[in-house]
Amino acid sequence: MKDTFDIEKLHPLTRLLLEKRGITEAKEVEDFLFPSYERHIGNPFDIYGMDKAVARIIDAIKNEEKIAVYSDYDCDGIPGGVLLRTFFDDIGYPVEIYVPHRHNEGYGIHNHAIDALKKKGVSLIITVDLAITNIEEVAYAKSQGIDVIVTDHHLPITEEVGSSKQEANRKGKSNLKLETKNLKLVQIVPDAVAVINSKQDLCNYHDDMLCGCAVAWKLSCAILSTLRADKIAQESFHAGVGSKEKEVRNKKRITNNEEREVFQSVLQTVEKLPTGYEKWLLDLVGISTISDMVPLVKENRALAHFGLKVLRQTKRHGLNQIFLMQGVSKEHLTEEDIAFTIAPRINAAGRMGDPIQAHNMLYAKNSVEAQGFVEDLEALNMNRKESVKDITGTISFDHDVYKNDVVAVGDLSWGPGVLGLIAQKIIDETGKPTFVYGQGDDKTTVKGSCRSRGDVHVVELMARVQEMFPGVITHSGGHEQAGGFSCALDRIGELSDVLNEAIKHVEKKEIASEKLVSDTELTLDDVNLVTHNAINILAPFGVGNHKPLFSFYKTTPQSVRWFGKKGEHLEVVYPRGAANSASASTLQRDTVKAIIFFAPKDLEERAKKPHTLLAHLEKSVFRGKTELRLRIREIK
Repeated sequence: MKDTFDIEKLHPLTRLLLEKRGITEAKEVEDFLFPSYERHIGNPFDIYGMDKAVARIIDAIKNEEKIAVYSDYDCDGIPGGVLLRTFFDDIGYPVEIYVPHRHNEGYGIHNHAIDALKKKGVSLIITVDLAITNIEEVAYAKSQGIDVIVTDHHLPITEEVGSSKQEANRKGKSNLKLETKNLKLVQIVPDAVAVINSKQDLCNYHDDMLCGCAVAWKLSCAILSTLRADKIAQESFHAGVGSKEKEVRNKKRITNNEEREVFQSVLQTVEKLPTGYEKWLLDLVGISTISDMVPLVKENRALAHFGLKVLRQTKRHGLNQIFLMQGVSKEHLTEEDIAFTIAPRINAAGRMGDPIQAHNMLYAKNSVEAQGFVEDLEALNMNRKESVKDITGTISFDHDVYKNDVVAVGDLSWGPGVLGLIAQKIIDETGKPTFVYGQGDDKTTVKGSCRSRGDVHVVELMARVQEMFPGVITHSGGHEQAGGFSCALDRIGELSDVLNEAIKHVEKKEIASEKLVSDTELTLDDVNLVTHNAINILAPFGVGNHKPLFSFYKTTPQSVRWFGKKGEHLEVVYPRGAANSASASTLQRDTVKAIIFFAPKDLEERAKKPHTLLAHLEKSVFRGKTELRLRIREIK
């Protein structure tokens, strides 16, 4: 690596886009544009609790204990669960897997699941993407003789020191900011063998925004490096001892319940794993990092970058069947293929069916088996689309409920799997914190999902409701902008009122305007491969690294047409000003195509007149056909 990176050698547009992101120093530019596995992927043992977790797992292997991986049911937890299951298979120590049913069980770890795992002889549970708020359930597992290692990335519960409401807040499992400045807040985490979550106050890891699957991957890396070190240490020890000492050591191994036989087999299996084996698990980490919408900066940027690289070479039969069925070019796969093709199908299992279907798809051992799982997921995804369309079609935004500071709507016929999607559609229309409820687990509760633009912390809002109006919201959890909750059925009529009262006592943040802002102006002649490459060097795009948006002024279309099976998408074709410009390429024609999926019907008339176009520049590769085009965001 050079001592100084020469920024001047970059394309002027690349430099401009970096400046827009506040990245100007040579070292920052180099780190951003060229992620390094060695420099940007942190040591897993720097995460608080990792050493304890690894020690307990290795003890379990030595003692031939049965281990279970207990993962969440979304596009973070499912890949994370498959990752750990695959890892344990590959080191020769298969584990049990448990994925809770979204509708029948709900989020988190549950006592009945602990009982079921105990019957199977499980004595150690490793969670993935959940359990940071499951104080009572982890305590129950401990009472049943089962140790728990929590791996998660959600916010821990906080509790005020010296408050009479400590127990209430603990049961509420929420993060509450208090107006009383003199009270101290402390985090409450489960009494587990180890809690691996960089959002803990005790953790000083350099990036506290890893997704759940990435945390699980960190654990696998730590286990692997420890096992490799143990193998080397044993070989060094045996090389330096005499025959009598070896005999004594062998007798000790035999009298110690022969646990070393299994452990030695694992060490031998690990020895056969190729150097860099752990990197081949990054396809799953890449899926979760992008789909869970964590900021693509710092380590997450490197994980997304290398995750995409591995995905383009993945041997997972389920993913390859998705690519085949959907016409995705594996070689040219992007973050958008994850967001709009892979993630919806994984999530559809939890939303509309059984999440184990998505787990099985990613874990499938042959293409025939994988094809069946993918076809099932495709059907579920279609059902999901139809369900959301049917429900949103009944919404009238003229109703008074949408004029409140907090929107709270629902229907007991709405399936819990689509509530978050409906909440997001309402947010997109109203911009207000939205709570949507539907079917519950039984006849006494309803379940719901909530969303916010970021101006209101939904977990804090729910915590305030639980404090001010006990018994309405019975369970809550989530992130700043998204969460889930349960509500007592006989008090559902109070939900809107208590939320709109509680929001008066919750801190509100100023957020950046959602108005589309162009990064810079381009001309239609700039739509070429050189420009595309200057932009794409900043990929992958996502939260924290938005996809560049460009203005095209005074554009006059050559043609406008609807396309797609149902005529829901709009295509606008523009003539170039200079088709034979110096930057022309084999992909450049005399016209520039711009498209928008699911376009509003009134956009056609605006598109036919001279206008300013706001659009992204993208290279589409579909079923072997490659084209440069614009993705329309706004016509004005």
